This record gives sequence, C-alpha cells and structure tokens, in this order.
Amino acid sequence: MSRQIGNRKLANLILIFCAICLSCSMYNVFVLHCKDTSNSNEGFSASGFKQFQFKENAAITTTTAESLSRESSDKTHSQGDEMPFRKWAYAFLAGGCSRENRQHSGFIANIAIAAKILHEQNSTADVVALIQMSYDSKHDTLSDDETKFLEAMPNVKIKYLPRFGSRVYENFYALMMEKFQILGLVDYSRVLFLDSDVQPLASLDYIFDLSEPLPENGPAVIEENFIIRWSAEPSAGGFFMLKPSAENYKRSQEIIIETEKKALDLPWPHWDEVEGFGHKIAPSDKWMGIKPKKEGTNWTWHGAFADQGFLYHWVRYEKGNVSIAYQQQIDNYSIVDGKVSIKTLPNDDSEGILNKPSSMYGITPWNKNYRTKSSPWCDFVHYIGTGKPWNLDRKTNPKVQEPNYVKWFAALDELEKMTNVKMEFVKRKTPYGAFPVSKERIDYIKLKAKNNWDVFKKV
Repeated sequence: MSRQIGNRKLANLILIFCAICLSCSMYNVFVLHCKDTSNSNEGFSASGFKQFQFKENAAITTTTAESLSRESSDKTHSQGDEMPFRKWAYAFLAGGCSRENRQHSGFIANIAIAAKILHEQNSTADVVALIQMSYDSKHDTLSDDETKFLEAMPNVKIKYLPRFGSRVYENFYALMMEKFQILGLVDYSRVLFLDSDVQPLASLDYIFDLSEPLPENGPAVIEENFIIRWSAEPSAGGFFMLKPSAENYKRSQEIIIETEKKALDLPWPHWDEVEGFGHKIAPSDKWMGIKPKKEGTNWTWHGAFADQGFLYHWVRYEKGNVSIAYQQQIDNYSIVDGKVSIKTLPNDDSEGILNKPSSMYGITPWNKNYRTKSSPWCDFVHYIGTGKPWNLDRKTNPKVQEPNYVKWFAALDELEKMTNVKMEFVKRKTPYGAFPVSKERIDYIKLKAKNNWDVFKKV
C-alpha cells in the first residue's frame, strides 16, 4: 500500500513539473513575440490592406496583412510602443515620377525649396517627401542628381510609395487619394500635408505647437486635426494637418474602398452627392467655403468625390475633433458626451490664435481676394494652375519679379550651387493633369475591383 501511495506522489510531482515547464515555454514565446512586435518600426498591418514598409531612398516593399500578426490602435503604433509626442513632419507627395520624361522635376525642386525655407526659419519638423514612381518608369528611384538636390537640407526624408500596377491607375483622382498615406506615418504625432506646388513663406510649426503644446504651456488650443476652408470649398486638399496612427490609416482605407464599391452600382457620375463618403449633411450643419453663398448640404464642391471630400468627411464625421480656420476665426469641433461641441476662437488681429505666433515673420497677405492678414493663408503660397515658378521664363516673364517668385528662384539658385546640380524642367506639363475626372475615377475603380482592391499588384 505504502509503495502505491509513493508511486502516486511521484506521478503527481512529475505532472506538476511538466505543467510548470509548459507554462514557462508559453511565457517565453509570448515575451519573444512582444519583443519582436514592439521593436519593429516598419509600419503596421491593417486587415485587408497592404503593409507599407516606408524605406528611405529605396522602393517600398509590400507584404499582405495576413502574413503579419501585429495589431495597432490609436494609443500604440506597434505593440509596446507609445505614440510619439511632439514629433512632427511636413509631407509632400510627388507621383508619376519618371527619369525618362521628367514631368515631375518642378515638384521635386519645390519640395527642396520648401524644406530650405522651413529649415532656415528654424522649423524642428522633418520634411517627408513621398515619392511614387510611374508605372512606365524603368527606374525604381529618382535620379542621383534629384536625390542629391532633394536631400540638400538635413530635415528631408525621402520615402517611396509602391508604384501603381497599371497605367489605368495613374490619374489625378488616384494620386489625390494617396495623400492619406500620411495617416500611416506613425513615427510622427502630427503631419501637415502640403501640395507639392505649395511654397511656405515662414515656418508653420506654430500649428503643430498649438495642437500639441508642452505640458507646462497648458492645454492644446487647436485640435489634433486642422483644415482650412478655400474659396468655394469647406476643406482645402493642399493644406491640412492630421494625426497618424495605425487605426486611423486602416479606417481611412476602409472608408475609401467602401465608397468606391458603392460607386460601381451608382449611375453616372458614380458619386452619391447626398451621402458623399458616408454621411448625409443636415441643414443645420451645412458646409461653407470662404466666398459668400458658397455653402450647402450636398457633396458637390470641387474635389468632393476625391481628396477634398474625403478630408472633410474624415475630420468632421469620422474623427469629430478638428479645427477649421476661415477668414478671421477658427471653429474647434469636438465630441463631448456623444454630442458635437463647437467653440469659436478669434483670429482677427495681431493677438489672434494663429496670427500671434505667426506675426514674428512679418508676413503680408499673398492673395488680395481674401482681404485678410490672417494666418495661415498669409504664410504660404499655392501656385495653382500654370503659374508654377518652373513654368515661367525667367528672362521674359515679368511675374518672376514678384516677391514670392523672387524668393523661390533665389532658393533654387542657392540649392543648385550648394549641390552642383542643375535642375531641368519640362514646362507646363504634369504627370496626371490638373484636377480629378469622373471618367478616370470610375475606370480606376472598376480595374481596382477586378484585382481584389489592390492597385499595386501588376495587371
């Protein structure tokens, strides 16, 4: 009997020992997995989307989300890592780049000039140049001279987006929607996007700082998302600040694809003017541009079916927390107890919310049509249409004597001398045209649907 009891005790001890070993093994696997995901800074996965691994001076590689197990949220951009604080970036996008036709060269020059101006104005933010090579390009990167010119300033980071998998995808609508890749720049707490034909006239870091101040400077004055109205639009697609996160990136791509899927079943022009990207605007919440009577509840403004519509939907109805600047005031929208709260802040004199930190630069308004000295409009110039500096003949066009053009060409000359690179421009041509077109958009969507909503897979 005593021998049987002893055997049972031995067996129990063996079972307990095995259980302890198994638990330790599982714990080690868990720890190793956490270390692997927390140390990774290659981006994030989003179910159903591509994993963008932003690499400096190299084409981005893509991996299907199913091959990755990382999950992210607004609070973390890779497991174990907290979101960055006061890490800021300006982002520019140049698409359809090709060494063969060089239609992108003026935009590359403008990004470098913008970086130079910001650096000289003591900006502490990076300048991220998002480059997408053309489908037809024989090269995966910009030329060595263009890269040297672009990286002349220490604040520039070149990051390549995957090139489109078909020439059909290469259109203005598609490029405009690529702007929202900035939501995936999770190494930054704020990203201010500027069109590649926008020239800063001063540092715009004050926008970052008002949104994300140091703790000792009190609470934020403006929200984490910031947009400006334009003449006839509630949001300008060429100037806006967003907060990146893995979850934000994932959700933005979901909304875009959901809207494109819906477009396939709609009659021409395959756009829902009532619900837009998924929200019916109430009469009490009508959108407004800067000009009088430029307002409404339908999604019918310029670019409403592209970047300027998605941007407005994202900040107003998806996120809900946004500061909208127009004329001499700023409206701060936030969600309080499930309801929309609006607080209006003044910006009509030298002590204005945006004017005060901007006034140190001595900037004057660049467009008399706005009849305002308010920031941020007076702190940048948007070269819309054919008035881009690189399209002008410096010897014969009197426009080059205007102050903003003088500043642009002076910076160009200095950068060319600094880098020993002579930039050559193809005048009055852009890779994808000047505005989004419904026909190109629906052709893009139809091909995208046939390829499982993957625009980067070669067709």
